[in-house]
Amino acid sequence: MGKHSKESRFAKSIKKIGQRNTKMPFLQRCLLIVFILIFVISAIILFKWYVETSNSEKQYQKLSNDVNKDNESQEKDVSVDFSKLKEINSDVVGWIKINETNIDYPIVQKNDNDYYLNKNFYNKDDRTGAIFLDYKNKSDFTDINTVIYGHNIKRGTMFADLEDIYNGKLGKNVEINIDTPTQHLKYIVFSSYNIEPEDYGINTSISSNNYLEFKENLAKKSKISFEQNIESQSNILTLSTCDRTGKRRVLVHAQMIN
Repeated sequence: MGKHSKESRFAKSIKKIGQRNTKMPFLQRCLLIVFILIFVISAIILFKWYVETSNSEKQYQKLSNDVNKDNESQEKDVSVDFSKLKEINSDVVGWIKINETNIDYPIVQKNDNDYYLNKNFYNKDDRTGAIFLDYKNKSDFTDINTVIYGHNIKRGTMFADLEDIYNGKLGKNVEINIDTPTQHLKYIVFSSYNIEPEDYGINTSISSNNYLEFKENLAKKSKISFEQNIESQSNILTLSTCDRTGKRRVLVHAQMIN
Protein backbone atom coordinates (compact mmCIF):
# COMPACT_ATOMS: atom_id res chain seq x y z
CA MET A 1 0.00 0.00 0.00
CA GLY A 2 2.85 2.37 0.96
CA LYS A 3 4.65 1.61 -2.33
CA HIS A 4 1.57 2.42 -4.41
CA SER A 5 1.11 5.60 -2.41
CA LYS A 6 4.70 6.70 -3.16
CA GLU A 7 4.29 5.94 -6.87
CA SER A 8 1.04 7.88 -6.89
CA ARG A 9 2.67 10.93 -5.29
CA PHE A 10 5.60 10.70 -7.77
CA ALA A 11 3.20 10.49 -10.72
CA LYS A 12 1.32 13.50 -9.44
CA SER A 13 4.56 15.47 -9.12
CA ILE A 14 5.54 14.69 -12.72
CA LYS A 15 2.08 15.69 -13.89
CA LYS A 16 2.34 19.03 -12.09
CA ILE A 17 5.72 19.73 -13.67
CA GLY A 18 4.28 18.93 -17.08
CA GLN A 19 1.36 21.22 -16.41
CA ARG A 20 3.67 24.05 -15.38
CA ASN A 21 5.73 23.58 -18.57
CA THR A 22 2.64 23.71 -20.75
CA LYS A 23 1.69 26.93 -19.05
CA MET A 24 4.97 28.58 -20.08
CA PRO A 25 4.13 31.54 -22.35
CA PHE A 26 4.56 30.80 -26.06
CA LEU A 27 7.01 33.70 -26.55
CA GLN A 28 9.11 32.54 -23.64
CA ARG A 29 9.33 29.01 -25.08
CA CYS A 30 10.34 30.43 -28.48
CA LEU A 31 13.07 32.52 -26.87
CA LEU A 32 14.35 29.49 -24.97
CA ILE A 33 14.55 27.48 -28.20
CA VAL A 34 16.37 30.36 -29.95
CA PHE A 35 18.93 30.64 -27.11
CA ILE A 36 19.55 26.89 -27.21
CA LEU A 37 20.05 27.00 -30.99
CA ILE A 38 22.44 29.95 -30.69
CA PHE A 39 24.44 28.10 -28.05
CA VAL A 40 24.65 24.92 -30.15
CA ILE A 41 25.61 26.80 -33.35
CA SER A 42 28.24 28.85 -31.48
CA ALA A 43 29.71 25.70 -29.98
CA ILE A 44 29.92 24.07 -33.44
CA ILE A 45 31.58 27.18 -34.94
CA LEU A 46 34.08 27.35 -32.06
CA PHE A 47 34.90 23.66 -32.41
CA LYS A 48 35.40 23.98 -36.18
CA TRP A 49 37.64 27.02 -35.64
CA TYR A 50 39.70 25.12 -33.07
CA VAL A 51 40.14 22.11 -35.37
CA GLU A 52 40.99 24.32 -38.36
CA THR A 53 43.58 26.42 -36.54
CA SER A 54 45.06 23.36 -34.88
CA ASN A 55 45.45 21.57 -38.23
CA SER A 56 46.94 24.70 -39.78
CA GLU A 57 49.46 24.99 -36.97
CA LYS A 58 50.53 21.36 -37.41
CA GLN A 59 50.87 21.80 -41.19
CA TYR A 60 53.14 24.82 -40.89
CA GLN A 61 55.19 23.13 -38.18
CA LYS A 62 55.73 20.08 -40.38
CA LEU A 63 56.59 22.32 -43.34
CA SER A 64 59.22 24.12 -41.26
CA ASN A 65 60.77 20.81 -40.23
CA ASP A 66 60.79 19.59 -43.84
CA VAL A 67 62.37 22.61 -45.55
CA ASN A 68 64.67 24.16 -42.96
CA LYS A 69 68.22 22.97 -43.47
CA ASP A 70 70.54 22.09 -40.62
CA ASN A 71 72.80 25.02 -41.43
CA GLU A 72 75.18 26.47 -38.84
CA SER A 73 76.09 29.41 -41.09
CA GLN A 74 72.60 30.91 -41.17
CA GLU A 75 74.11 34.35 -40.60
CA LYS A 76 75.25 34.37 -44.23
CA ASP A 77 73.58 31.50 -46.08
CA VAL A 78 70.03 30.65 -47.06
CA SER A 79 68.84 27.98 -44.62
CA VAL A 80 65.58 27.08 -46.37
CA ASP A 81 65.08 24.63 -49.23
CA PHE A 82 63.16 26.79 -51.69
CA SER A 83 63.05 24.10 -54.33
CA LYS A 84 60.79 22.07 -52.02
CA LEU A 85 58.69 25.12 -51.22
CA LYS A 86 58.19 26.02 -54.88
CA GLU A 87 56.99 22.48 -55.59
CA ILE A 88 54.16 23.14 -53.16
CA ASN A 89 53.47 26.79 -54.03
CA SER A 90 55.20 28.81 -56.75
CA ASP A 91 54.07 32.05 -55.07
CA VAL A 92 56.69 31.66 -52.33
CA VAL A 93 59.17 34.56 -52.14
CA GLY A 94 60.77 34.09 -48.73
CA TRP A 95 60.74 32.67 -45.23
CA ILE A 96 60.44 34.73 -42.02
CA LYS A 97 61.66 33.70 -38.58
CA ILE A 98 61.76 35.65 -35.32
CA ASN A 99 63.52 33.97 -32.39
CA GLU A 100 61.59 33.45 -29.13
CA THR A 101 58.30 33.59 -31.05
CA ASN A 102 56.11 31.20 -33.05
CA ILE A 103 56.81 33.21 -36.20
CA ASP A 104 58.47 30.71 -38.53
CA TYR A 105 56.61 30.75 -41.85
CA PRO A 106 56.92 30.92 -45.62
CA ILE A 107 56.13 34.24 -47.27
CA VAL A 108 53.98 34.30 -50.41
CA GLN A 109 52.96 37.01 -52.84
CA LYS A 110 49.96 37.29 -55.15
CA ASN A 111 48.81 40.06 -57.49
CA ASP A 112 46.49 41.40 -54.77
CA ASN A 113 46.35 41.59 -50.96
CA ASP A 114 43.11 39.61 -50.65
CA TYR A 115 43.82 36.10 -51.86
CA TYR A 116 45.96 34.92 -48.93
CA LEU A 117 43.69 36.39 -46.28
CA ASN A 118 41.68 33.14 -46.39
CA LYS A 119 44.04 30.76 -48.20
CA ASN A 120 46.96 28.94 -46.62
CA PHE A 121 50.33 28.12 -48.15
CA TYR A 122 48.78 25.04 -49.78
CA ASN A 123 46.15 27.18 -51.54
CA LYS A 124 43.42 25.65 -49.41
CA ASP A 125 40.56 27.59 -47.80
CA ASP A 126 41.79 28.47 -44.33
CA ARG A 127 40.71 31.32 -42.06
CA THR A 128 44.23 31.55 -40.63
CA GLY A 129 45.43 32.57 -44.10
CA ALA A 130 49.13 32.87 -44.93
CA ILE A 131 51.98 35.29 -44.33
CA PHE A 132 52.12 37.40 -47.50
CA LEU A 133 54.12 40.21 -49.07
CA ASP A 134 52.31 43.33 -50.25
CA TYR A 135 51.57 42.91 -53.95
CA LYS A 136 53.07 46.34 -54.69
CA ASN A 137 56.48 45.35 -53.30
CA LYS A 138 59.34 43.79 -55.24
CA SER A 139 59.70 40.14 -54.34
CA ASP A 140 63.48 40.50 -53.79
CA PHE A 141 62.96 42.82 -50.77
CA THR A 142 64.84 45.73 -52.36
CA ASP A 143 62.14 48.38 -51.81
CA ILE A 144 62.75 51.09 -49.24
CA ASN A 145 59.70 49.86 -47.28
CA THR A 146 58.78 46.20 -47.72
CA VAL A 147 55.48 45.26 -46.06
CA ILE A 148 54.40 41.80 -44.89
CA TYR A 149 50.94 40.92 -43.54
CA GLY A 150 49.59 38.11 -41.37
CA HIS A 151 46.57 37.37 -39.18
CA ASN A 152 46.64 37.59 -35.40
CA ILE A 153 45.39 34.13 -34.40
CA LYS A 154 44.37 33.85 -30.73
CA ARG A 155 46.04 30.46 -30.43
CA GLY A 156 49.31 32.41 -30.70
CA THR A 157 50.11 31.54 -34.31
CA MET A 158 50.77 33.48 -37.52
CA PHE A 159 51.57 37.11 -36.57
CA ALA A 160 50.04 36.99 -33.05
CA ASP A 161 53.48 37.31 -31.45
CA LEU A 162 54.00 40.75 -32.97
CA GLU A 163 52.09 41.93 -29.92
CA ASP A 164 54.95 40.62 -27.76
CA ILE A 165 57.31 42.95 -29.63
CA TYR A 166 54.89 45.85 -29.19
CA ASN A 167 54.45 45.09 -25.47
CA GLY A 168 58.22 44.85 -24.91
CA LYS A 169 58.19 41.15 -23.92
CA LEU A 170 61.10 40.45 -26.31
CA GLY A 171 63.19 43.34 -25.03
CA LYS A 172 64.67 46.30 -26.88
CA ASN A 173 66.89 44.41 -29.31
CA VAL A 174 64.67 42.27 -31.54
CA GLU A 175 66.05 40.55 -34.63
CA ILE A 176 64.05 39.42 -37.67
CA ASN A 177 65.54 36.92 -40.12
CA ILE A 178 64.30 36.52 -43.68
CA ASP A 179 65.53 34.06 -46.27
CA THR A 180 64.87 34.56 -49.96
CA PRO A 181 65.82 32.09 -52.69
CA THR A 182 69.13 33.96 -53.15
CA GLN A 183 70.10 35.57 -49.83
CA HIS A 184 69.75 35.73 -46.07
CA LEU A 185 68.54 39.09 -44.73
CA LYS A 186 68.69 40.33 -41.16
CA TYR A 187 66.67 43.21 -39.70
CA ILE A 188 66.62 44.91 -36.29
CA VAL A 189 63.39 46.42 -34.92
CA PHE A 190 63.38 50.18 -34.31
CA SER A 191 59.65 50.86 -33.86
CA SER A 192 56.41 49.12 -32.87
CA TYR A 193 53.00 50.52 -32.04
CA ASN A 194 49.24 49.95 -31.96
CA ILE A 195 47.19 52.30 -34.13
CA GLU A 196 43.88 52.82 -35.89
CA PRO A 197 44.05 51.40 -39.44
CA GLU A 198 45.92 53.85 -41.67
CA ASP A 199 48.14 53.70 -44.75
CA TYR A 200 51.14 55.72 -43.59
CA GLY A 201 53.21 52.93 -42.03
CA ILE A 202 52.42 50.47 -44.82
CA ASN A 203 53.28 52.84 -47.66
CA THR A 204 55.33 50.87 -50.19
CA SER A 205 56.16 53.93 -52.34
CA ILE A 206 58.70 55.67 -50.12
CA SER A 207 61.43 57.45 -52.08
CA SER A 208 64.99 58.24 -51.03
CA ASN A 209 63.99 61.92 -50.80
CA ASN A 210 61.55 61.39 -47.91
CA TYR A 211 63.19 58.29 -46.44
CA LEU A 212 64.69 59.84 -43.29
CA GLU A 213 61.55 61.83 -42.45
CA PHE A 214 59.44 58.69 -42.91
CA LYS A 215 61.73 56.64 -40.68
CA GLU A 216 61.85 59.30 -37.97
CA ASN A 217 58.04 59.50 -37.94
CA LEU A 218 57.82 55.74 -37.52
CA ALA A 219 60.28 55.83 -34.63
CA LYS A 220 58.31 58.58 -32.87
CA LYS A 221 55.18 56.39 -32.87
CA SER A 222 56.95 53.52 -31.06
CA LYS A 223 55.79 52.43 -27.62
CA ILE A 224 59.26 51.04 -26.84
CA SER A 225 62.57 52.87 -27.17
CA PHE A 226 64.48 50.27 -29.17
CA GLU A 227 68.28 50.25 -29.14
CA GLN A 228 68.75 51.12 -32.81
CA ASN A 229 70.17 54.06 -34.75
CA ILE A 230 67.39 55.26 -37.05
CA GLU A 231 69.77 57.44 -39.07
CA SER A 232 71.00 54.41 -40.99
CA GLN A 233 70.07 54.52 -44.69
CA SER A 234 69.17 50.83 -44.80
CA ASN A 235 65.87 49.49 -46.16
CA ILE A 236 62.86 49.05 -43.90
CA LEU A 237 60.82 45.92 -43.21
CA THR A 238 57.26 46.46 -41.94
CA LEU A 239 55.19 43.69 -40.36
CA SER A 240 51.46 44.30 -39.98
CA THR A 241 48.66 42.48 -38.16
CA CYS A 242 45.44 43.27 -36.31
CA ASP A 243 45.41 43.51 -32.52
CA ARG A 244 43.36 41.14 -30.36
CA THR A 245 40.23 43.24 -30.80
CA GLY A 246 40.45 43.08 -34.60
CA LYS A 247 39.73 46.80 -34.76
CA ARG A 248 43.24 48.24 -34.52
CA ARG A 249 46.54 47.42 -36.17
CA VAL A 250 49.89 46.41 -34.67
CA LEU A 251 52.87 47.48 -36.76
CA VAL A 252 56.53 46.51 -36.37
CA HIS A 253 59.23 48.35 -38.30
CA ALA A 254 62.79 47.06 -38.65
CA GLN A 255 65.88 48.19 -40.57
CA MET A 256 68.15 45.94 -42.57
CA ILE A 257 71.60 45.49 -41.03
CA ASN A 258 73.35 43.28 -43.60
